Amino acid sequence: MPYEAKPKRYAPDAIHLIRTTQQIQVQLSAMADAKASILMGATFVVFTITLNQTSKGYVAPEMLVLAAFALASAALAVMAVLPAVKPKPGAPLNLLFFGSFTELEQEEYIDRLIEHMQEEEDVYRTMARDIYQNGAVLRRKKYRFLALSYRTFLVGMLLTVITFAVDRLGWVNL
Repeated sequence: MPYEAKPKRYAPDAIHLIRTTQQIQVQLSAMADAKASILMGATFVVFTITLNQTSKGYVAPEMLVLAAFALASAALAVMAVLPAVKPKPGAPLNLLFFGSFTELEQEEYIDRLIEHMQEEEDVYRTMARDIYQNGAVLRRKKYRFLALSYRTFLVGMLLTVITFAVDRLGWVNL
């Protein structure tokens, strides 16, 4: 009788590890979206104040600085939450992400998913691929743009204070 390879055995808690990791990814994504939303709200308040100032005929230089940095910060925050629904060319197919699996016809998708569910290792690999791709989006897009957005807003606030000090308090004698 020819040698038959034994199927791989996984720890009883392996599925819990994968599910917990997937849940953490979802929570981190939701947190990034919430933080971007808060930042966009703050920048819209700044725009409202700046527009109010322009209606009076004069806009203080510090308001222009703050408005410019708020605009840049808002744009970066939008980039953090802007959804990408089409997979990158050449990226491996993720059967668990709608933007990827909807590129297939319905029956082909179902057949592929059923095929991946026949072996325990294939199930784990499918889930692990989804975790990895979600993590890559979090790291390379959401949290990167979110960090840039917050830093931009912080720099804008600092430059606003400096501009105010120079313009209003006459701290620089020219």
